[in-house]
Amino acid sequence: MADKKVTNVDALAVAQAARRASRTLAVAPRDKKDAALIGMARRLSDHAGEILEANQQDLKAAVEVNLPENMVARLRFDETKILSRQRSLQKIAELPDPVGQAIRSEIRPNGLSVDRVRVPMGVILMVYEARPHVTVNAGAFCLKSGNAAILRGGSEAKRCNALLGRLWQESLDEAGLPVKAIQVISGDHQFIHELLELDQYIDLVIPRGGKRLIEAVAERSRIPVIKHYEGICHVYLDEIDDLLPSAVSIVLDSKCLMPEVCNAAETLLVSRRAASHLATVVSALREQGVALRGCEEARQFDPRLEPASEEDWKTEYLDMVFSVRVVDGVSEAIEHINRYGSHHTDTIVTSNTAHAEQFVAGVDSAVVLVNASTMFCDGESLGMGAEIGISTDKLHARGPMGLEELTTYKFVIHGGGHVMGTWTKRQEATSP
Repeated sequence: MADKKVTNVDALAVAQAARRASRTLAVAPRDKKDAALIGMARRLSDHAGEILEANQQDLKAAVEVNLPENMVARLRFDETKILSRQRSLQKIAELPDPVGQAIRSEIRPNGLSVDRVRVPMGVILMVYEARPHVTVNAGAFCLKSGNAAILRGGSEAKRCNALLGRLWQESLDEAGLPVKAIQVISGDHQFIHELLELDQYIDLVIPRGGKRLIEAVAERSRIPVIKHYEGICHVYLDEIDDLLPSAVSIVLDSKCLMPEVCNAAETLLVSRRAASHLATVVSALREQGVALRGCEEARQFDPRLEPASEEDWKTEYLDMVFSVRVVDGVSEAIEHINRYGSHHTDTIVTSNTAHAEQFVAGVDSAVVLVNASTMFCDGESLGMGAEIGISTDKLHARGPMGLEELTTYKFVIHGGGHVMGTWTKRQEATSP
């Protein structure tokens, strides 16, 4: 296949190197892949001081250019996060290798043995903002699932990401795998635009970041894109007379534990039946420093709520800001979520089983919870080790993406001399 015209030879070289590495990685034995993961976990420990120093330099530069607080929070890669990534690498190494797994097997009536077998996607390009931990997670998931990875983090994390990229390649080399199987790159917007044209080498693009980044990647890419879009997530309080302490805890955890992440709740919906408890919930949120905006009816229960606008219902704050709306019941809650939400993560708190079932069936989101915090939209909590991201698409993956979501499949068919029809010698036509 002739290469499409590109102006940036470096982009072409990166993509071609990834494609070559992907062929080796696709058939690499599990022990080599796991050895690279364990090697990376060891290097995170051995080089923790260097990683912290690089991250501190990135943080200092971010403050100097007035990077928003929520972005600074995503940029921070401290001792706790480093230790968490070490544990994740260990867990991912312990997970079964998805490559070669039979998804479905059957013997057809004609005797053919038919299997659908998991295989790697090939080459995955990730474009993301801040988040040095993504450099670790994405490399780990791509490696274990047999995919080569091209990782382009934000310029605000360039020092830390460059160091993590070097550690990845040392770990790959030590395990006897191609060092180009994980490439952590920098490059300007034009460089990324060139990569997004190279669909003959790159099989999938996963953008993670703000709405503008994701829209820009999706608009320019010739390559299939799985979007990890904004998280306009909801907590709906339905019938909570017997669940008030749990309801308050779920609301606080969903909003306040990590307000800068995509599965943090942004809107609190309260049924009129539960509205008498609104003052208790709002008071607990205020104690945590949450700024609250409410609809007209919610403000009747607490006049100190700032007025909420139509724009608030469709805003991802990623901050200690929460919008509050009183709804008639579960049907109106479902209608609000499906209209204003981003189909990411939504939860209901209720003692009414029928309402819980109605909510689960009616809410069109990747993750729907009952009596649990939105924080449990999390790969580690769901047994994936971590996640490469949380897809808000419906094709090819939805919700937290782990190893299986980074594979596709092929049909493997075994026969015993099977042919489709009966062959007879064709007689040549003769002239009259």
